[in-house]
Amino acid sequence: MATETTDRLLIETNFENLVKKSKKYIKSRNENELVALKSDVEKLRERVNIALDTISSGHDANYLTTLKLTLSIIQKFTCSVELMENLKSKQPLCEEFDTKQMLDILLPNIKSVIDCDNWAENLERDYAFIESLEDQHKRILLSYLIQDWRNMDEVLTLLKIGEIYKNIAEKLVNLSLLSSYIEKH
Repeated sequence: MATETTDRLLIETNFENLVKKSKKYIKSRNENELVALKSDVEKLRERVNIALDTISSGHDANYLTTLKLTLSIIQKFTCSVELMENLKSKQPLCEEFDTKQMLDILLPNIKSVIDCDNWAENLERDYAFIESLEDQHKRILLSYLIQDWRNMDEVLTLLKIGEIYKNIAEKLVNLSLLSSYIEKH
């Protein structure tokens, strides 16, 4: 049980670092930060795989489900980091595209899932908010595209990153709904 608690704390800390570095890279576009971000994603994947390897049959089914979902979320972050590599402009295309806010909303929800605590409490409301943010971002980015078609690559990349963050939120909501159903029956 002490190992499980340690694993959860390490995974939470790694997610916090991942979100912090993602936000920093989105703002600065510094190549060194991207390298550190890639490294953090790999460290997190390794930590979760180690936790999965050490699970014995006596562990809580929610913990196993959480670890599997965490791997899925890490894969989404891996995709977003790969997309961030494609951001060529050293100046963010527009400040209104606030993926940092999406990450700020996702982090506490990811942490609550890792802790197997109150999964459904705020997830649906946060998902709806992230979905509305993503719709707003689409309108803003399309206006930048209309202004200059040479922004196409960056606009598409930013749209994909927003979609990935929305997909992470959707996965969290689906898990919370499944968990609530299982607990009731």
